[in-house]
Amino acid sequence: MAVESPDALVSLDVELLVETARVRTGAAPDEPFDYLDALEALVSSLDAEARVNPWGRRQAAEGLVSALAVQANVRRHVERHPEIAEGVAARPVFVTGLPRTGTTLVHNLLDQHPEVHCPHFWELMAPAGSRDSREHERLAAAAQAWLDDYLARAPRLPAIHPMEARRPDECHRLLGNAFQSLIYSARYRLPSYTAWLARREVADAYRFHRVQLACITWRIPSAVVGLKCPFHMWHVRALREVYPEAKVVMLHRDPVTAVPSTCSLCATIQAARSDAVDKHEVGTLWLAEIERAVGDLLRRREQLGDDDVLHVRYPDLVGDPIGTMRRVLEFAEVPWTRPAEDAMRRWLAENPSDKHGVHGYTAEEFGLDCSDLAERFAAYRDAFALS
Repeated sequence: MAVESPDALVSLDVELLVETARVRTGAAPDEPFDYLDALEALVSSLDAEARVNPWGRRQAAEGLVSALAVQANVRRHVERHPEIAEGVAARPVFVTGLPRTGTTLVHNLLDQHPEVHCPHFWELMAPAGSRDSREHERLAAAAQAWLDDYLARAPRLPAIHPMEARRPDECHRLLGNAFQSLIYSARYRLPSYTAWLARREVADAYRFHRVQLACITWRIPSAVVGLKCPFHMWHVRALREVYPEAKVVMLHRDPVTAVPSTCSLCATIQAARSDAVDKHEVGTLWLAEIERAVGDLLRRREQLGDDDVLHVRYPDLVGDPIGTMRRVLEFAEVPWTRPAEDAMRRWLAENPSDKHGVHGYTAEEFGLDCSDLAERFAAYRDAFALS
């Protein structure tokens, strides 16, 4: 068997990335890898625009190879277990909304219900795998080791967005395996890729998301599976096309706060991978992206029926998390039980918002002005009583 070259892991050449993944997975020379046009758009932007440091470049290449490897592993897993092709073995509930709107809190509380499973970080890193609990422990340990290395380079991140291998995490990782997710724009400076993704029809990436989710729900069965990612808000139409049976919980928070908070998160993430993060550039990009998502939501709001989409205001969530979760579970057709409520109250007591520190930021450090934000998002603030 060929041996991976260390240099291959720092290359952002599509052919070399594919060959590295082929060697890693033992894929045959003619075995296909998918979404290579999306990979080309991504690596071109990474190479030319991202200003990554050496660690960031290695992490980018390694992440892209891992995504290609997931494609091969998922394909083989479904071939070995054809029952997976029958579909997702759980009722899906998606939690979305602009970043920094409380989606993580809802997701973690949803996971406390005994009938709901929200895939943990380690599952999303390796969606295709056996039901053997020993393998689960091995994958979780490997995922935690990766996180430990990453968080050592982004020490402010836990105060903004806590991450643990055995804790629910965002399913952007499944879309990332098709190289079509705004998570890449959060991690790196990628203006041309971000513009390319805005023009992209992403339904096929969501179809691959669904195949991966079928693998996850086969491995750890549950009655309901809870998914969460803010970036679904940019692609609600594709999400609804591929998951017509899904319930969607959409969080809303005043953009005067949510926009600079998002910028702070993205700048922190990028600083682990780049030594040249321009906060004003971060502010410009994410202001434009959030304006685009909000504008699309307001145009399509009437098409999002109340039967399938529940709108939740951030002030209501933080003011009464238990009452809000009652609404969420009623909407998701999941019974409210005393054990579930007790588990949620226990989680809230053990995880106060400042458990990992206080998230400090200002709009001005990202070149933003609060009065301007209030004016730009006036229609959205009025629509959801956020002002």
